[in-house]
Amino acid sequence: MRAALRLAAVLALAAPLPAAAESAPRDAAFVLEEATLADVQRAFAAGTLGSQQLVDAYLARIAAYDGRLHAIITVNPKARDQAAALDAERRAGRSRGPLHGIPVLLKDNIDTGDLPTSNGSAILKDSIPPDDAHIAAALRAAGAVILGKAAMGEFAGGSYNSVSGQAVNPYNARRHTGGSSSGSGAALAANFAMLAVGTDTSTSVRGPAAYNGVVGLRPTTGLISRDGIAPKNLDFDTAGPMARTVRDVAVMLGTLAFRDAADPASAPVWDEVDRRYAVKDGRVDYSAFLDTQALKGKKLGVVRDFFGSDAEIDRLAEAALAQMRKLGAQTVDIHLDPAFVAAYVGDGNRAIRRVADYRFRADWERYLATLGPQVPKTVAAFVERYETVVARSPLPVEASVMRLLKDSLKTSTDDPAYRQLIDKTLPQASADKLALFARYGVDALVFPYHASFAPPIRNPVYRIDDPDFVAAGKPEPATLAGYGAVGLPSIVVPMGFGRAGLPTGIGFLGRPYEEGALLGYAYAYEQASQQRRPPRLTPAIRMP
Repeated sequence: MRAALRLAAVLALAAPLPAAAESAPRDAAFVLEEATLADVQRAFAAGTLGSQQLVDAYLARIAAYDGRLHAIITVNPKARDQAAALDAERRAGRSRGPLHGIPVLLKDNIDTGDLPTSNGSAILKDSIPPDDAHIAAALRAAGAVILGKAAMGEFAGGSYNSVSGQAVNPYNARRHTGGSSSGSGAALAANFAMLAVGTDTSTSVRGPAAYNGVVGLRPTTGLISRDGIAPKNLDFDTAGPMARTVRDVAVMLGTLAFRDAADPASAPVWDEVDRRYAVKDGRVDYSAFLDTQALKGKKLGVVRDFFGSDAEIDRLAEAALAQMRKLGAQTVDIHLDPAFVAAYVGDGNRAIRRVADYRFRADWERYLATLGPQVPKTVAAFVERYETVVARSPLPVEASVMRLLKDSLKTSTDDPAYRQLIDKTLPQASADKLALFARYGVDALVFPYHASFAPPIRNPVYRIDDPDFVAAGKPEPATLAGYGAVGLPSIVVPMGFGRAGLPTGIGFLGRPYEEGALLGYAYAYEQASQQRRPPRLTPAIRMP
């Protein structure tokens, strides 16, 4: 019965829209849907829009559509008051910068001292951390309004969780959103907020960006502080900015990226950033690298191993590459050695992650120790709670979460295999990946980010079959970025739509610390191609 009810709720996305959703925005001077930071700041400066009005408008869209999409876990009940206070600051002549008064969603594994942080787990759904993650505090200091917490795959895996259920793709109700920053991607696509922050261990910023037709950046690991973020695997974890445009991603990165003594990965990365960039007041202005001519004279390596699964995706990727060549880029085909594929894309890649997860239990229990007494403090206690309480709920836990937890009870970083991974395997992985850039003389690697469009929904409650879906028959590039001694930056940008109405993205992969250049390439392509468009399932509603 519960599966039938959940399925009915998802398919209701195709039902007739409420009357309010069919109305045009009331104020022709400002259109909420697809608005950028620049659009909003112009309206703020003109006095035709306030932050509280903007918050109200996004809350109205959440109220209208999120009962079907399940992109939001928690709405901030104080968001309107916080926006009003920021409006008062602006009227008094004070502006904190480009994020002043801007509503932002945080993935629900990023600590907020005034809102629950669930990590997608029913066990933590009422857990309020003692303080903000450092990136959440930085956003607030920059004037952002934390609008709420976005849904996520439980324990940062997949697109389903035991708190709010299945996040649904706003372009096609039969398909999921990608994970694990599922709500961040879906919410941006559906215009529930201006900006969102996701986290990425394997693919969790870029995957949802591609499947939901938005922009997502995974930076060099350590560029953004991981303080106060529930850990998945701290060898690879990073937060990442998500938005509907490259410019808005670049602007938010300038706030999210800073040196932080609380994160051991921060100092070595920022020592290099200090050598490469003009750092002012501890920040880099990444928007300075946005140039429509950024691809001119650049050499891009097209990784052909990631083509060949779906003819539609190949066609879109070839069109994207043609556009880049028109912009002055040179492209060279790259065919990966079978040994490279086996080590870093195929079975060897899965072996890297299996051993890397030996650290999970210690990291997770260290995080739990920072939370209140009502929260279980061990992995074993989580396993017991899942098996005795959550298993009987309408939203049971996925088997993959239980595997992660139970496997961690049998492993630790004392295992020689983990030491081998850290000392030899990951440094070799980084060296082999960087060697591709040198061997082919390329400035970046480029590829269709996914070999297929968003798959049909599968979760413990219900499943949807879709005969239009073409399954991936080729390896995918996601973990090339993170799985190494030094993470590589990677950005995904919309590259078009398939016949099922689903978007997909083109991926750029750069060398460590080259976020500025990568943002420039992505921006040049985005501005020339203009492939972003909003979903028809969540059209404009009347602004409050």
